[in-house]
Amino acid sequence: MGTFEVREVEPQQPGDADALLEVRYCGVCGSDLSLFKTGILSGPDKVMGHEISAVVVEDRTGRFEPGARVVPWPWRPCGVCMWCTEGRPMFCTGEIGGEQWGGYAEFSVYPTENLLLIPDELDDRTAALAEPLGVGLRGVRIAGVQEGDLCFVGGLGSIGLLAVAALVDTGARVIGADPREERRALGEKLGCELVFDPVAEDPWWKTLAVDPHGPKFSFECSGVASAVQQAINVCGQLGTVVLLGMPIEPATIFTPVIGVKEQRILSISGPTQETMREAIDILGRRPEVASVITSTVPLEDAERAMHDLVEGHGGIKVLVEPGAVAA
Repeated sequence: MGTFEVREVEPQQPGDADALLEVRYCGVCGSDLSLFKTGILSGPDKVMGHEISAVVVEDRTGRFEPGARVVPWPWRPCGVCMWCTEGRPMFCTGEIGGEQWGGYAEFSVYPTENLLLIPDELDDRTAALAEPLGVGLRGVRIAGVQEGDLCFVGGLGSIGLLAVAALVDTGARVIGADPREERRALGEKLGCELVFDPVAEDPWWKTLAVDPHGPKFSFECSGVASAVQQAINVCGQLGTVVLLGMPIEPATIFTPVIGVKEQRILSISGPTQETMREAIDILGRRPEVASVITSTVPLEDAERAMHDLVEGHGGIKVLVEPGAVAA
C-alpha cells in the first residue's frame, strides 16, 4: 500500500493470438491511484496500468508488422464465460487476464484483436489518452447527450477534462467545476462556457443561473464521495447523473430538499473499442486535448508521482514512460 517497486524480470511471452508490445507511455489513472492508496490487487506479480500507447515487437497472428504503433483496448476476456458468449466481454468473469501485466513495464502482452492502430499524425504521447478519452466518450454516448444539451462536469482532473472534451466534440454546452484554478483554466481551454470553484460558490444556484431547468446531464468525475450528492443536486428534473469518478468510501444518495427529482444515475465499466477509435479521431482533430498531460516520468519515479497526485499537487495527467532513464 502506497509503494511501487521496480524490478528486473523476464517479459511475458505472447500466445498464438497475442502480440508482444513495447510500451511507450502509460497514463496514471484515478483507479490506479485508488489501488495504490488501498493496496487492493497488490502483490509482487501485479503490474498495473491500462492507458497505453505502444509499438508492436511481435504479433503471432501476423496482422501487425513489427514497429506498428498501437493502443490496446485494456480488457482481456476469456471468451467462454456467460458475458463473453453473449457479446459483452467487458463483463468477463473468467480467469484469463488476471495475472497479465499492464503498462507500467517496458513490455506487455495483449490479444492482437485488442489493438488499435495509431495514425501517423498522432504522436505516442497523445495516443496514450485514447483509453481515458474513450471512457468519457462512452459515458456521453450511454447517457444520450445531444448537441446543445447543457451538461455539468464536477471535478476537472484528467477524466473530467477528457469528459469535457468528449462533450464539446458532441456539441454540448458544458459547465465545469473544480476548486483548483489551473484545472478550471484548462476547462475553459477545452471549451467550457463557464467554470467555477464549487467550494466558493454554490453549484446549484450557479447552474440555475445559466438555465432554470438545470443541467440535463451531470458528470461526477472527482471520485470524492460527497461529490456524488452534489452531482445529483445540480442535475435537473428528468436529467441523467453519470458517475465517472471512483469513490473508495461510502457515498450518500439523498433526494434534494426542494422537491423530489426524477432522475437516472448510471456508471460505466470502461471504454469500448468503438469509443477508443472515436477517441483517436478526436485526438487527431483536437490537439488541444493533449494539454491535460502535464508531465511524464520514468518507471523509477512512478511512486513519487503517484504520491504527488494523491496529495493533490502532482499535475493533472501524468504519463509513465518505461523506456526513459531516471535523471
